[in-house]
Amino acid sequence: MNCLFLSSDLMFGPRVTHAAAMHGSSVKTVLSPGKLEDELQQGIYELAILDLSCSLFEPAVVFEIIASSGQQIKTLAFGPHVQGEKLVGARQAGFDEVMTNGQFNQNLSEIFAIG
Repeated sequence: MNCLFLSSDLMFGPRVTHAAAMHGSSVKTVLSPGKLEDELQQGIYELAILDLSCSLFEPAVVFEIIASSGQQIKTLAFGPHVQGEKLVGARQAGFDEVMTNGQFNQNLSEIFAIG
């Protein structure tokens, strides 16, 4: 599975990449919305993970960019449980799954295991 990881957290990215590699998946970290559009034009992806802590990405804009790509991409967003409005915003934008940081960390391996 090819995955896009939308985050500016360069410390967490390697953990996501490692979890994906353990299940034969690859991860491309995307640092800005413009780069997201470029990546979607250059490759085929099955999963996009949005770090809601990254203020560069608005969930509704991300969802719109992904939807307009024509690809069938599962979407997942995660963020701090204390920022409930961001979690709700991702749900309202249409993300397939929305998790707290704790849920994401706990389920990281399974996210790639089930593809």
